[in-house]
Amino acid sequence: MKEEYGIRLVKKELLGETCAVLTFFCPEIALSAKPGQFVNLSCSYFLKRPFGIMSVDRDEKTFSIGVRKVGKGTEQIIKANEGDTFTVLGPLGNGFDFSNVKKLLLVGGGTGIFPIFFAAQYAKENNIPCEVVNGYRSKNDAFLYDQFCCACGAFHATTDAGDLGVKGNVMAYLETMDDSELSDSTVMVVGPGIMMRKVSEWAKAKGLTCYVSLEQRMACGIGACLVCICKIKAEQEGKEFVHKRCCKDGPVFNAEEVIW
Repeated sequence: MKEEYGIRLVKKELLGETCAVLTFFCPEIALSAKPGQFVNLSCSYFLKRPFGIMSVDRDEKTFSIGVRKVGKGTEQIIKANEGDTFTVLGPLGNGFDFSNVKKLLLVGGGTGIFPIFFAAQYAKENNIPCEVVNGYRSKNDAFLYDQFCCACGAFHATTDAGDLGVKGNVMAYLETMDDSELSDSTVMVVGPGIMMRKVSEWAKAKGLTCYVSLEQRMACGIGACLVCICKIKAEQEGKEFVHKRCCKDGPVFNAEEVIW
């Protein structure tokens, strides 16, 4: 079982009225976290809240998360002040596998852009060619735009409103990419379920390996409560599917194994 740590909020950056990037001092997580993993952060409203890790600074021994206000718990977390203390469990789950990656295509949407940034950061640190496509609602919602431009070789934005980048969702850009651009690429996706399903279908049609990070409701974060189970294909076991725990067995899965 992962240990629980006492941590301190050292920096808060508000992103519009509903989002914030929070940075915490925690050497244990900063030095061990991998892209795709998450933490469970304390709040006074019953259960801890899960957040994908957005970045780490191993020199400063800090890690950052992106938080969007969706209820009382996340609202309380966003309203915290620098210097406030929390408890955290992590890093949790299985992250992305970079072992055989030659070139990366990262796709993010919604709060999925935050863990996608960690993958882009890792790629830059390890000299892995990386291209990022993020989908936003509008220009005002294009969080981390400048940071992504600096973190990867090529960054593309799509917006539903059409006021930044390509008009439409991420598929509006992906469908313009030709096979020569995609050669040797591994696709990693974090975002709303319907977006991940569409991207995974597109990647399969292109013959590309695709990994998705499933965003299920999580309670314990350690695989005990079974709230976050998902269906994973299990033909090799002689079954149509098996139930897997997103928090413990995932949250990252090969997209071809997922039953949407």
